[in-house]
Amino acid sequence: MELCGPRIRLRPPRPEDTLALFTLMSDPELAPFVYWEPHQDPHQTYQYLEHLQTKEGFFVIEAGEQPAGVIGLHLDWANKLGETETWLGQPYWGKGLNTEAKVVLFDYAFGPWDLRRIQAIAHVHNPRSQRALEKLGFQREGLLRRWRWIRGEPWDFYMYSLLPEEWLSSRPPIFY
Repeated sequence: MELCGPRIRLRPPRPEDTLALFTLMSDPELAPFVYWEPHQDPHQTYQYLEHLQTKEGFFVIEAGEQPAGVIGLHLDWANKLGETETWLGQPYWGKGLNTEAKVVLFDYAFGPWDLRRIQAIAHVHNPRSQRALEKLGFQREGLLRRWRWIRGEPWDFYMYSLLPEEWLSSRPPIFY
């Protein structure tokens, strides 16, 4: 399945994405915002892509026919819920691609997939991610203390949620 916006395409990950995503995933500037250490070898990226291919609801974000990052929803069909996860490589920061990718995916999630809730976590020291979620209408629900153990350290996160009726009133005006 592929989903398209005006400037991006969400498509399944492919092995041939390895080198382009390795370039992005090896950037030390990305590390403070993600769960992994900068990739040292393309084989790490290849393994990451293999793992993504087993997960329903995850896509490579393609901009200008180049992989720019990854977006997805960890799907819990029984509870009609998805937890969003997104990362973009540094060359794509500040261009609105994160917002556009989320609009395209959330339209599908609240539409054909009929989810009743999308949730997200944002690191307490990542105000950019927090603002991006709030701009989309997400409500901050609380603090998850020591929610993840990453690179030997406990990380605190804020939990956010978005319901379909909130999406209808807060969705950015991106048309495709």
